[in-house]
Amino acid sequence: MIDLLKSLFQKKVEAKSKIPFSTDDLAGPILANRKSLQLIDNWIDEEAFAHSYFKYGVPDFLKPLINKPIDNSPTYTDLMTFIAKKYFEQINYLEIGVSVGKNFFQLLHALNKAELTAFDIEEINPVLSRKLTAGPRTRWDTPADSIKKNQSSFSTYTFGEKKVNYLSADVWDTYSWSKLEGSKFNLVFSDALHTPEAILFEFEMLVKYRLLDEKFVIVWDDLVGKMRNSFFKIIRKYNEVYSIKDIYLLEVNGWVGQHEGTHSVGIISNFAF
Repeated sequence: MIDLLKSLFQKKVEAKSKIPFSTDDLAGPILANRKSLQLIDNWIDEEAFAHSYFKYGVPDFLKPLINKPIDNSPTYTDLMTFIAKKYFEQINYLEIGVSVGKNFFQLLHALNKAELTAFDIEEINPVLSRKLTAGPRTRWDTPADSIKKNQSSFSTYTFGEKKVNYLSADVWDTYSWSKLEGSKFNLVFSDALHTPEAILFEFEMLVKYRLLDEKFVIVWDDLVGKMRNSFFKIIRKYNEVYSIKDIYLLEVNGWVGQHEGTHSVGIISNFAF
């Protein structure tokens, strides 16, 4: 801990590069997640894609791969599943940038005592919503300068006994973040706008609306290029407010598994793994 604080003070953040869990640790989450993926044959709803703003975050080169079965190499979903089950009795999960919902759906299946919240500029993928039971929905006007031209909304669903929330809004819209006020998230996955400014703004919103629980883990995807430098800078800010105990920067598969190169994934926690 002393060495970590010293490195932070010296503006040099040291991140661990090895997955801190064994093959045996991850075997259960991998099995559960591969089974849940078999429940959906096709994640692409062409009509929804046609009306989307960013093709649900699926670039053209990934679209043909999105439905292919994946092997048992660990993915970031498997890591989050294990972390959630090992370190928390109950999960309040926030995913920023949900895409078609493939990662979200796996965690929804894998976590027993959990409430899950999705935040994305797109409307919920119909492939995902068809697996949920719809509840109340509130709407409000999106800021005029936003790339999102329809109304923003907060929709509630259930999945068995689990509560699911879907916030369809611009991540830059402070008012939309206020819709999450009162929540205390202990597992956060950031996979929306991969820019230094965006992850700094997320930090500001998490602090402004006191959205992190006393014990938490945050995971970032695609920390390459300038994003990697920004990750280390943002860690200093998190440490000032939350006293970070563990920092990891790992190379691990994403939600199309071995069909794509590994992702640079950052993980921080305010407790030691």
